[in-house]
Amino acid sequence: MSNTKKNIRQISFNILFCVFYDNKLLNNAINDEFNINEFAEEDKAFIKRECTGVIEKLDDIDTVINKYSKIKTAKLDNDVLVVLRLAIYELYYMDKVPIFASINEAVNLIKKSKNKALSGYVNAILRNIVRKEKINKDNEIPKSDKKCYFKVFHNKDIDVLNELNEKKISFAKYNGSLDFKYAKVYYVNKYKDVIDTNCFDAGDIIIEDASSVHLVDRLAIYIKECFKNKDISILDTCSSPGGKILSLIDLIRNDISGLYVEARDVSEAKILKIKENAKRLNITNIVSRVKDAMNYDEKDKHKYDIVICDVPCTGLGVVNKKPDIKLNYSDKKRDELVKIQQKILDVSKEYVKTNGLLSYSTCTTTNEENENNVSCFLDNNINFKKMYEKRINVDDDSLADGFYMCIMQKIN
Repeated sequence: MSNTKKNIRQISFNILFCVFYDNKLLNNAINDEFNINEFAEEDKAFIKRECTGVIEKLDDIDTVINKYSKIKTAKLDNDVLVVLRLAIYELYYMDKVPIFASINEAVNLIKKSKNKALSGYVNAILRNIVRKEKINKDNEIPKSDKKCYFKVFHNKDIDVLNELNEKKISFAKYNGSLDFKYAKVYYVNKYKDVIDTNCFDAGDIIIEDASSVHLVDRLAIYIKECFKNKDISILDTCSSPGGKILSLIDLIRNDISGLYVEARDVSEAKILKIKENAKRLNITNIVSRVKDAMNYDEKDKHKYDIVICDVPCTGLGVVNKKPDIKLNYSDKKRDELVKIQQKILDVSKEYVKTNGLLSYSTCTTTNEENENNVSCFLDNNINFKKMYEKRINVDDDSLADGFYMCIMQKIN
């Protein structure tokens, strides 16, 4: 049974409070609430859109609050600030929510908090905003243009696209600025449209952003050129949930004589995700094991033809999908991650055979984590040369995540 709309506002409040003041990731906070409360799908959609939207538009919302509140955001009570952010997002961006409902629900939330005496203050601010900003709900407000990208496995394009057509699911082929030689990338408007298909269950679809597919496609080009009809070994050092390595296997396995693939990550939970995805995608020639990429293992020295380092990063390239990332970003956190990234590169280089490939990638857009790291590595390792490098900024291609990749080759 669905909760009432009043409770839905309370759930949105709870989620955002955890994100703003308990440093919880947005997706985790949403999932926690959904696990302990039962909602109709339309209510889940309302909560997700509202919470995500508040974070996406946070700077604009806080500008409005500071314009109309005598007490500025830096000094406002936490409860009042979260309630105002929710209400202002509804006023400006949720066209189907009546103005009076947004204001009344905000006032009711404050009345239930320890600061109920401030309900009149909240009411006055919101009514002043509506009056002076001349807010109305007559005009349709554009919806978010987020896409769900997917790549077809096992050359089952005809089967997958036929099923989408039969289910009347709108899809399109990726037509952004990135190029692909072997991979085919499509997108739909909702993840659920893809996940609910028989082809997804059968392992003929993997959800993977166009930027990630571009890296995999480039790796496939070099592997087919350098190792065609040879036995090769691949190590993916930071693999979970396994999208890149599993996608790569699908592209190259018919061109390689023999293939050994090992996927690693730091915990059993991460390894379980890789195994689950490999099972669904019907890929069996992969070994998954727990191992920290920063810890050197002598027995792996010069063992692999390709070593992939998709390292932990600040994630600024996926801020359009996970807007709470910008709340947790700091130069200090970035610098800590740079040290981890450099350590992973220094360890991983030892595993690469002569003439082998070392791939470095992030889903962020800072120079420190990308070009600077690679330049420093190449300066200190003259036996590696750059083969391919590309940075995709968030605004460069509205159809792809921000991303950085560099493929290097080990030479004599």
